[in-house]
Amino acid sequence: MKILIFGATGNCGRACFRHLTGRGHDVHAVARSVPRDALMAERFYQGDICDETLFSRLPDGIDAVINFAGVQPSILPVSEATDRAATYRQYVDINIRGVFNILEYCRNTGVARYLYATTHRDYENYWSGESALTHDLPPAINYAGDHAMYAISKTSAKMIGDYFGTVHAMRVFNLRLPMIFLVPEQPYYLHDGKPELMPFLKIIRDALNGDTLEIWGEPTMRRDYVHIDNLIALVDACLESSHASCTLNVGTGEGVTTERFVRRIGEVFSPPGKAPTFVYRPEKKTYKSAVYDIAFERQHFGYDPVLLNGMLERLQHALVEGGYLKQWGWHVDGG
Repeated sequence: MKILIFGATGNCGRACFRHLTGRGHDVHAVARSVPRDALMAERFYQGDICDETLFSRLPDGIDAVINFAGVQPSILPVSEATDRAATYRQYVDINIRGVFNILEYCRNTGVARYLYATTHRDYENYWSGESALTHDLPPAINYAGDHAMYAISKTSAKMIGDYFGTVHAMRVFNLRLPMIFLVPEQPYYLHDGKPELMPFLKIIRDALNGDTLEIWGEPTMRRDYVHIDNLIALVDACLESSHASCTLNVGTGEGVTTERFVRRIGEVFSPPGKAPTFVYRPEKKTYKSAVYDIAFERQHFGYDPVLLNGMLERLQHALVEGGYLKQWGWHVDGG
């Protein structure tokens, strides 16, 4: 299959490129930033999805487009707290207008299949952790939330894609993503425009060092913890499926409490022979999340996700085998 990935140099896009190339697909890549991957560089088109001239340079004969392109709070150099207008403008320009340009490219070149990475923040007003959320609920955006405009822009782009799929006979699969856990190229994200170590990587680093691990917020809060391999499994399924267009939960159905998550990291990553220690930090803010029902995904897409224990084992393997501890300058016990 000839596949074009937008946003291919981001964490999820890069992982999907490597996987699909390894499966023998003819995969091409588009992004604003230049790839470090030599194989991707051979099939790479640099450009901005808001620049309509980009699309005239892209190949014809594409069977499927996978769209990870867009901006989110964790990669923006500004935020609603530092420059509200500039933040909103980027959400609208890139997440809506840019995605419209991609869909027009699909329509003009006869792309039959379109996969879109959308956000689970379209469900934010449902978030409780008490019951698993199915794939087909109507949007429930929290308009008073921290990232309401981000959720609005992603949900709007999803709806435009649904329209294109209906009117132009294109099979559209929207992948509703919570936070995806993987070992990134860089361990930092931007918080109000300032780099900070990703919270889950901080817990892992503290565990590797034998430090006391902090359990933030409400320790019994339940949420889905989703490994990159789960996303990749659903991408594979969507590329092969004859199912009608739909939105899919990229989840596990396993409600894991904050306390269990941190304690399991301690058990997996602490130095041999050293029992991890913990401290509760209820004053530390953690955002609500949800558990996602995956019965539909299991039945119609053969989805069988990696759960928490498997996720942590895979993260541990990737950190060690990928040489990331040395690359990031982490001098840890036994590292």
